[in-house]
Amino acid sequence: MKRIFMGLFSIILFLVSACINNTTSGENYSASDKAKWYLDAIETIQTKYTKIRIAVIYHDRWENSDGSWSDLRINSSPEALQAFQTGISSSYFIGKEYLSNPLSFPDNNCFTGVFPGWGEFEDSVDTNSLENFEALSGKSAAFCPFSVFFGRNYVSDQNLQCISEYGAIPLLRFMPWGEPYWEAGYQENYSLVRIINGEFDDFLIDWAEVIAAFETPVFVTFGVEMNGNWFPWSGIFQGAGITNEFGDSLLADGPEKFKSAFRHIVNLFNEHEASNIIWYFHVNNKSFPDENWNDAVNYYPGDDYVDWIAVSVYGAQYDDEEWMIFDEEMQNIYDELTNTFPNKPLMLAEWGVKEP
Repeated sequence: MKRIFMGLFSIILFLVSACINNTTSGENYSASDKAKWYLDAIETIQTKYTKIRIAVIYHDRWENSDGSWSDLRINSSPEALQAFQTGISSSYFIGKEYLSNPLSFPDNNCFTGVFPGWGEFEDSVDTNSLENFEALSGKSAAFCPFSVFFGRNYVSDQNLQCISEYGAIPLLRFMPWGEPYWEAGYQENYSLVRIINGEFDDFLIDWAEVIAAFETPVFVTFGVEMNGNWFPWSGIFQGAGITNEFGDSLLADGPEKFKSAFRHIVNLFNEHEASNIIWYFHVNNKSFPDENWNDAVNYYPGDDYVDWIAVSVYGAQYDDEEWMIFDEEMQNIYDELTNTFPNKPLMLAEWGVKEP
C-alpha cells in the first residue's frame, strides 16, 4: 500500500511540477524556481532522506541592508504556495494530531514544524500565527522553535505555554549574544569561556526550573549553526583552529570551547532535575570557513549530552547566492550525520529558500 501511495503522490508532484515548468522562460530565475525547490525537498525527504523525523519550515521574511527583501514565506508567490501545499498534503507528513505521550516517532512518517521568525528577537510567540500557518499550508505544525537571547535576560514560560496551547512541542534555542544582534563577530560579554566558568549559571538555573515545572517535553539546544560564521558563538570567533589556548592541545579551541559550554549547560540542567528536556545538537549544512577544524561533527558534545541531531538546510537566502536545489544542499551533510551518528534521530531544524 505504501508503494502504491508513494507512486500516486509522485505522479501528483510531477503534474504540479510540469505546470510550474511551463511558467518558466529564459535563464532568469522566476517564482516557479522556488516552487520546484519545494517540490524537490518534499519528495526527497520522503524517498531519499527518510531518517528525518521532524522537518521545520522557515516561514518569514526580512529586509536586507540594501533595501532588498529575503522572502522565505511559503506564500511568497502563488506558485510557491501551491507547491508547498501539494507536497505537504502527503500523509507521510504528520502534524500535532499525531503527537503521543510519551512521544513516539514512526519510521514511515515525518512530523511537521514551522518557525515563523517571531520578530527581531525570535521570541514573540503567539498562537494566532500558528493557526494562520495551519490554515495557509493545510497541515498543522507539531513542533515550533523560539529563541532565548542571553542579552534579553528574561525567564518566562509564556512562549512554552503559547506553543503548548496550540498543541505543538516547543523547541527552545539558547543563543549566547547581546546587542547589537544580527552582527557577526566576537562578543566578549557572552563568550563561551564565560559560560563554561559559570557566569551565566543563575540565568540558566532559572530557565531549568521553568522548563522542569512545565512538565511536558521541551526540545532544547544551545548555539545553533556554530560551524557557520554569522553568530558570535561560532567557532571562528571563539579560537577557531588554534590548539594551544584552551583545553586539549591536540584539539581546535573553537569547537572544544563549544563542546565544553554545551556540556556545562546540560550538566547544570540535569542537576536541577529538568528531566523533560530532549537535547538536540543543531549544525549548519555547510561549514564557513570550510576547513577541517570547523567540520560540524567536531562540535559534537557527546552521546551523553545529545538526544537528537539537527541541521539547517537552506537554499539561496540572498540575491548573490548560487541557486542550488534542496537535494544538492542536503546530500553531503545527511550522509555525514547519519553515518557519524547512526543511532540518533535526525531533525531538519530549519529549511527554506528565498523567492527569486
